[in-house]
Amino acid sequence: MIFIIKINIVKYLSGNLIELKIRMGMQDSKKLLLVSMPFAETSIPSIQLALLEAYLKERNVSIKTKHLYLNTAEIYGLNNYNFLINNPNDSYIVQLSFSKYLFPDHWAKNLEKIRYFYDNIIATNQKYKETLPFENYLEKTDKFFSYAIHPFNWEKFDIIGFTLNYGQILPSLAISKKIKEKFPEKTIVFGGSSTINELGKRVLKTFDWIDFIISGEGEESLFLLTKYNQDYNSIPGLIYRKNNDIVCNKNDTFTDINNLPYPDFQSYFQELSIISDEVQQYNALYGRLPIELSRGCWWNNCTFCNISAYHKKYREKTVDRFVEELNFLSEKYKNLTFQVIGNTLPQRDYKKLCEKIISLGKDYNLFIEARAGQLNNDDYTLLKKAGFCNIQTGIEAFSSNYLKKMNKGVKVIDNIAALKYSKENGIFNNFNLIVNYPNEEHIDFLETIHNIEFIKDYLDPPQISQFVVGYDSPIYKNLEKFNIEKLDYKIIDTLMYPPEILEGNFFFFNQFKRKNEIKENKWNKLVLDWKEGLENREINAVKRKTTIEKLIFYYIDGQSYLKIYDNRNSENVMIYVLNQQERDIILACKNVISYDKLKEKLSNISENELKNMLKIFVEAGIIFEEDDCYLSLPLSYSKIIGNYNKEKTNEQLKKTISQFG
Repeated sequence: MIFIIKINIVKYLSGNLIELKIRMGMQDSKKLLLVSMPFAETSIPSIQLALLEAYLKERNVSIKTKHLYLNTAEIYGLNNYNFLINNPNDSYIVQLSFSKYLFPDHWAKNLEKIRYFYDNIIATNQKYKETLPFENYLEKTDKFFSYAIHPFNWEKFDIIGFTLNYGQILPSLAISKKIKEKFPEKTIVFGGSSTINELGKRVLKTFDWIDFIISGEGEESLFLLTKYNQDYNSIPGLIYRKNNDIVCNKNDTFTDINNLPYPDFQSYFQELSIISDEVQQYNALYGRLPIELSRGCWWNNCTFCNISAYHKKYREKTVDRFVEELNFLSEKYKNLTFQVIGNTLPQRDYKKLCEKIISLGKDYNLFIEARAGQLNNDDYTLLKKAGFCNIQTGIEAFSSNYLKKMNKGVKVIDNIAALKYSKENGIFNNFNLIVNYPNEEHIDFLETIHNIEFIKDYLDPPQISQFVVGYDSPIYKNLEKFNIEKLDYKIIDTLMYPPEILEGNFFFFNQFKRKNEIKENKWNKLVLDWKEGLENREINAVKRKTTIEKLIFYYIDGQSYLKIYDNRNSENVMIYVLNQQERDIILACKNVISYDKLKEKLSNISENELKNMLKIFVEAGIIFEEDDCYLSLPLSYSKIIGNYNKEKTNEQLKKTISQFG
């Protein structure tokens, strides 16, 4: 006993008074419930809930988690739910219907505007105009709301926490307000990216039924709040009321993610097991588990990005820890499909990561984000072998002028290379084109048109991402520099919130008013034409069953010569037969290479010959050139057809397995 007191005194002297009181048993742990609200994707558990549950259970906190978005999908109907949260819609605008529970007068006054928005912005697909008309949308929301506010969901808990990501704030506000009305003694806590720093203070000031907000990484802060909730000024990142002020404690703690317990998905699968067959089957087909690789971004310089607002320091897991966790979760949950949570691949150890995953000998299907300019063609081959079948590369633009505005740190040639490597290795690359920057120029549009002319007939198109100003991003901090006169509310926010609530200014994203207006650029048409062109080519490929219809632009290697098949202009198919030297140039440019390195690599070719051949290839659109760097554009037939045959074999195997059930 004396020995224990000595240990606690040492801890007290080191300044950790809260830890002292906890260990001396001065406070009992509170019963905690953490909730993830609609409109999250049903096929993936909440990584926030899974990590917090594991962390707090390890510290003997009485905790439960609830994934209420699963119930929402069941009530709305899975097809309706997926339509509402996916492109061209998104989870933010779909929360519109929850406004009526919070602001009934505002809702009644603006009902016709809201109905118009739903009919003309959300339910644009004729099928859903019929299956999910406005009245049906409201009726289903009412049904979910009645289920969610039932006392059995909340009465057993002391602290109820809501994790707020994009599209979860309005449902969380509506449900938490009702809980507070029924159970005034319950402690309501908000956390997540939508309530960081100053935003969290504004949310707490605007909505008086919320007791606390945790800003930033919440593992240790939430633990301390459940164990000892009087000495609030010692809890990092805690935002709370003190007299008539809103206090925001500093959060300079950076969790060592290598020491975190493995995420706990048991609650998610228990909830899933009692949900509709439709949602369960969807999860069986498309479900994936999230696994954290890193926090923050090692580049962290993009002008549109605000990740540093909530992850100020970049950290990544060691390769060994990540692979051990991947293997453990795969074994425990009998799942091979994972969403890797992190904004980039590891900065240096991505090859080691792939090799370790390959050594496990499992058929993984991994989703990950990647950065253009970091990887070469062989790296993509290694990624595919490890199971990285889906990548989201931060492309954002095909204009060098636009990329400089964004401070992406890459060139157009790097972006094209990333898409080419993905296509060649059978990796689906889901990427965005950011448009409507406040200082966008017509030259950005013209450069994009010019550059995609080389690739739009055989490489996959992007999704359009309309630019909005993210809280605490470099643009947010330098409005004038980016041609912004003032920030403004998004139209959807003016429909969801009455004017007096809008004044709270707690929005993670804002529209803006330009100082100088710009010429409208037809980005939507550009991408639509790209998509339709590829779809038509795919139809022709099925009809004609020829390689040139399927691959469009590729080469086959004869060792002493090279043949390039170019069907990008379907009315004038070109077949080029290249000699040994020309072949060597094309193959030397399969990865982005500078002129100096190319000259060094092909020392057997005179400089005049090299320059002349490069000029011919660039003019023919066979090689892309930017700032004295070169990239050959046709795909490798042997590589792409090898991946195609593997996928075909796997598809046939799956069909055979399903037939024998």
